[in-house]
Amino acid sequence: ELERRRLAFAQRAAFLVPALESLGLPVPVRPEGAFYVYADVAAFTDDSYRFCDQLLEQEGVAITPGVDFGVHQAQRYVRFACTQPVPRLEEAVRRIGRFLGR
Repeated sequence: ELERRRLAFAQRAAFLVPALESLGLPVPVRPEGAFYVYADVAAFTDDSYRFCDQLLEQEGVAITPGVDFGVHQAQRYVRFACTQPVPRLEEAVRRIGRFLGR
């Protein structure tokens, strides 16, 4: 069971990282065993909290602002959880692209 879950998280991250980067959201550190991905939103905002709030309100996609995880450059990062299946992540990426005007 643990191996099945590990593989599922790895597959989701393998999809999500390049998908986010194709939208202009760089991922500075590739996840290795984690179930989340940090992405840099500085090209779009200087307030990760506001970015997350607007994305949720406008597109129904919930992500977490970096300010919830510390103070070092917290305004420029957001966190994506790899807890949903790839088809749901694909839909989220489409909605994020629409939100970003891409």
